[in-house]
Amino acid sequence: MKEFFGYDHMMAEYYEKMSNHTLPLLSWEFYGEHHASLEIFKDDLTILKKITRNWDFERDYHREFVEEQSVIVITNPALQIVYASKNIEKLNGYSPNEVIGNSPKMFQGKDTCIETSTMVRKAVSKEIPFEVSILNYRKDKTPYVCLIKGFPVHNKRGKLINYIAFEKVA
Repeated sequence: MKEFFGYDHMMAEYYEKMSNHTLPLLSWEFYGEHHASLEIFKDDLTILKKITRNWDFERDYHREFVEEQSVIVITNPALQIVYASKNIEKLNGYSPNEVIGNSPKMFQGKDTCIETSTMVRKAVSKEIPFEVSILNYRKDKTPYVCLIKGFPVHNKRGKLINYIAFEKVA
């Protein structure tokens, strides 16, 4: 935050001359919210680095979190969730620990489009990427339209080892 240093220094000198010695906010209100979200993503990025080290798949996860505001969900080839980023709770009310071990079908409900689900299932069975908008349900059972970009993930030898999905409210 070097760009704020000059401003902060100038304002500190100004306030020192005042009789009540009020301290400036030091621009933290602009930085604080962004910094807190980066701290959350830092943990996710560290975990993703470990998970993805043997993958033959490249993605800018920092961009996905910060710019795209995506939730990242990783499943094994049997489609059991093995990882969910911490921001999943903001998307649908489930904590990462609540979804690990379950199928992504846990987010579907009575009005989820069967044709869209079938399209995803076919893409997964063919090991091809897909992008869909689907009606999912939060933990409190309220519906939301979820944009999902899913990709098969192979190791460096070409064996399917995971699926990864980038999700956000459409």
